[in-house]
Amino acid sequence: MLSKKDTVLKTLLDELNSGKLQPGDFIPSRNQLMRRFHCSRTVIEKAVARLTEMGRLAGRQGKGTIVRQTPEHQMQNIRRVNVISPYDAKSFRSPFSCLLLNPELMPVPVEMIPVGRAEAECENLCQSDALTVFINPGYGQLAVMNFLKSRQIPQLLINREFDGFDRIYTDTLSGFRQGLEKLNALSDAPLSLIALEPELQIPYQTPRLLSFYRALTESRTPFIPENTVFISQADIENGLKAAEKIFTRLPAKIAVVNSDLILPVINLAGTCGLVAGKDYYLLAFEYLTAVCNMPGVVMIRQRYDIFFEELKRFLALCNTPGRPVFTSAVPPEICCAE
Repeated sequence: MLSKKDTVLKTLLDELNSGKLQPGDFIPSRNQLMRRFHCSRTVIEKAVARLTEMGRLAGRQGKGTIVRQTPEHQMQNIRRVNVISPYDAKSFRSPFSCLLLNPELMPVPVEMIPVGRAEAECENLCQSDALTVFINPGYGQLAVMNFLKSRQIPQLLINREFDGFDRIYTDTLSGFRQGLEKLNALSDAPLSLIALEPELQIPYQTPRLLSFYRALTESRTPFIPENTVFISQADIENGLKAAEKIFTRLPAKIAVVNSDLILPVINLAGTCGLVAGKDYYLLAFEYLTAVCNMPGVVMIRQRYDIFFEELKRFLALCNTPGRPVFTSAVPPEICCAE
């Protein structure tokens, strides 16, 4: 004989599978279910919790519990994905390759659209059965994003945060916390910082720096403010000359918070005759295979594989009526040669 909880669970599941309860519907209130099944609130809560774990229901604060879209329901709505990317599909950098560019991995067709063509494609993007995905969008794409939003076209931002938009991005604070802990275990030398200057064309830079400084304060890592070097993206070569002062005090411990600066800083240390893991230690925001076996280098690796899984989860939810903004902050992983 089924327990009372299993009876409630089976009955509700049958109603979900039969279509009696449709995606977007609110299930009856807890009190109504208690009266219907002649059971306690605890039994109802356990059954609803199990259905929520199974991805069939979702809570709406102050409103009740709603029936979620399943991938089967969602595929009836989203029949194609338009990807607006600053990268060429054929020469896409390897860390991103697992994200969503392989059409064989996607349940619907994928079309790549270069950033420069996005504005001209606005009307074509406004198809009711299409999802538009932006990879690393800058402020220059806000006009297109707001236009699509006004047309109620589903959008998803990858690795960027703009309020009001569905987004999947790296939890930079978590990464810096873990990275500093690992770096501090390698050396107790005071820390220096090398970073790109915050500019409009790199909108992620300011929130990334704020996460770094917060993690720095929380970890109480000794820091040398005068050894903070901000480099213009347009003039990295001359900016690195200013970074040479960091190596006047050894061992040096450096945080490099932009992937474009990692190899230039390592090359700069090499020209100064310095050895990684002995004369300097590095915290690098991104994973580079060229230095993955270098001692003394701690890398914060962004989890693009999880981004892809989160994208598929979003596909199953994006047309759910009344859903909140989809926000997924993905913790990175820490890599360091032992």
